[in-house]
Amino acid sequence: MLKKKLISALSAAAVVVSMATGAVSTAFAKDTGISGDYTQGTTIKTFLDTDLEGYESITLNYEYNSLVDVPTETFGLLSFDSEWGGWDKTSIGQAEPVIGEVYSSTVSFDTLESSINTGKELYGFNLIADNFGEGSVHLNSVVLNDKQGKEATISGSWTKGTASEMTVTGDTDINVDANAYNIYFSGFSAYGFINPVVDVTVEYSSDIAGEDVFKEATLYYVDNYNTDQEVWTPVEENTYKKVKAGEVTYSYQIDDTCHSFFACFDECTVKEIKIHDKTPDPIDITGSWTKGTESEMISTNQDVWLYAGADNIYVFNLSLKGYLNPTIEVTANYNSIPDNYVQAELYSKGNKIGGDYIPVEETGERTFNFDVSNDLTEFNVCFDRCTITKVKIYDNRTPEAPVISNKTASELTAYMGKAWNLGNALECTTDGTVGETLWNNKFPVSKPLFDTVKASGFDTVRIPVSYMDKIGNEASGYKIEESWLNRVQEVVDLAINAGLLVVIDIHHDGSDDVQGKWIDISSDDFETVQTKFTAVWSQIADKFSGYDQRLMFESMNEIKISGQENASDDAYDKINALNQAFVTAVRNAGGKNTDRVLIIPGYNADINATVNSNFVKPTDNKADRLMLSVHYYDPYDFVLNENGTDFWDEDSELAYLQGQMQKISTFANGLNMPVIIGEYGAMDKDNGLDRETYLNALNRTAELYNIVTAYWDNGFTGIYGFALFNRETNSVTESGEIIISAIMG
Repeated sequence: MLKKKLISALSAAAVVVSMATGAVSTAFAKDTGISGDYTQGTTIKTFLDTDLEGYESITLNYEYNSLVDVPTETFGLLSFDSEWGGWDKTSIGQAEPVIGEVYSSTVSFDTLESSINTGKELYGFNLIADNFGEGSVHLNSVVLNDKQGKEATISGSWTKGTASEMTVTGDTDINVDANAYNIYFSGFSAYGFINPVVDVTVEYSSDIAGEDVFKEATLYYVDNYNTDQEVWTPVEENTYKKVKAGEVTYSYQIDDTCHSFFACFDECTVKEIKIHDKTPDPIDITGSWTKGTESEMISTNQDVWLYAGADNIYVFNLSLKGYLNPTIEVTANYNSIPDNYVQAELYSKGNKIGGDYIPVEETGERTFNFDVSNDLTEFNVCFDRCTITKVKIYDNRTPEAPVISNKTASELTAYMGKAWNLGNALECTTDGTVGETLWNNKFPVSKPLFDTVKASGFDTVRIPVSYMDKIGNEASGYKIEESWLNRVQEVVDLAINAGLLVVIDIHHDGSDDVQGKWIDISSDDFETVQTKFTAVWSQIADKFSGYDQRLMFESMNEIKISGQENASDDAYDKINALNQAFVTAVRNAGGKNTDRVLIIPGYNADINATVNSNFVKPTDNKADRLMLSVHYYDPYDFVLNENGTDFWDEDSELAYLQGQMQKISTFANGLNMPVIIGEYGAMDKDNGLDRETYLNALNRTAELYNIVTAYWDNGFTGIYGFALFNRETNSVTESGEIIISAIMG
């Protein structure tokens, strides 16, 4: 029986959902098989509460064969209670339908339950073709949509041959019938689970003796329960298991689309059934292997096979089904410092899947983390000049942060906290070619780095991205290479899965004096620039259309005319035009882009150049979703000039810093836009105390004006670097600990 939930009612109201733009996804939905042409007054199907267990809504996909008299009442859902009372109608239809256009309308079961005027629980509803007058409509499909998955525990004491009471905690929509023959449970959903598992804990009595005792111990999927079409399908092929006295827990990886099961266990007491999204157990491969020698290594999972040969460690017969962030961690011990770069790579089927040739600057143990695909079934560990002592395969899973939606830009800043830049990664470019490891950071970005960033107190990561040679020509519609856009998405997912909010931009495509630059506001053919800019952002927005407000877009980075620190009127007109094109393209991409917070820079992202009457806030059809971006690298001689001073004179410089923060804050307040300092920092000149003082003062001042700050980190840990984190070990550097403390306050 559905639980009664009192929410705002839509009794007898038309429910209209926007037109479908393509095939309706059937993921986590059950197609009822209903389709055909209907005229008014036809009862199409009766649904009872048992039909609705595990689902939260019904979707009708339909089109009009001809215009009807009352299109807003094309279909009706007549809700009734357990005493066959109510019969309250919820209408489905379109106000101004177009013949041949496909429409999709969804109604929640909470809405139907709230529509019943008897005050009783929903027992079912009739789907009817309503009294719409002359004409006919065509139903393409009727689907039931899964409810959001929720973990649950069924506990008690059940033995075959006796009926028992069992209690449910967690998802209390679950129904349990612990009868004399089996335990039937239904009404749950695994929607949203990565690795849905049912764990059944049983206890076998001490009377069981012998080495080869087999008893039934299995789960069955159940379809069409309690009808003449009832079907049982075992979850696992082997339904009988070898047993012995004592307690044991059986784990069953289940199909995430199923909602009902029989638990069938002989000669034992079932104590608990747990339905949950289970993190797979890690697989540890241990031993001592050095390139050039065969070795014996042992796996904790006997289903995973391996061969530690002379050339590499070969791991195969691997399944990563149910992993959210599959990660391979290799522990290597270096006894000496090599003269040149050494191999630290993973391969699969002849293709490199991670790592590079790297410098080794000190002896001792190091760990290397590689994010890999769920499709991986085998891999080779290829390391030299070291001893491999452990290969760990695990799901580097972080509890997912709550969805963020319907926040204004100002409200979202409270979630952003302190931000950090993943510099010198996805924006790297050489001679117009973009590549993640072209510069100083030789290992592709992995989730352990983001885990460390999050654990250090940062809540947002800005991910600069360049596209340049990854963009096709005009004839292709400026199509972005799919593999590159997929990699951008992978890195975004890694950050979000680590609990971080994310900002992505288009970075060096418009940078001064960079080969391959095409976002050029001095171009004589600016119309083509704007067209290409729109096409690129349209593709990016489409790629991320399903992401909520944890992902933000920033239109561009430090765009200016070479040699002009202050913008001319014409230059500002073009900056404004690009920002407007950006906002329009993202909103037009649809999906959750209509709610996305967008970040708008001024000329060169410079405070003095941005605070200018020529700056125009883009027109947006979504209110209060725009944020203003600037960068702060003052005083230049202290923060960026390698030949400049290593001393920050707080007495003379603090007032300027405070004045700049007040200036941009006042300007932005007049536009109703919060501010993010998208980049700031101070290079390491072996002047830790001065950097600490400066960065602390900058962040404390920014906090006074509710300005978000994003520290620029280029991953370089030496003198003149900005790194807070060592990207080879994914750890905080010694100087980074001091700087992070200054940033956080």
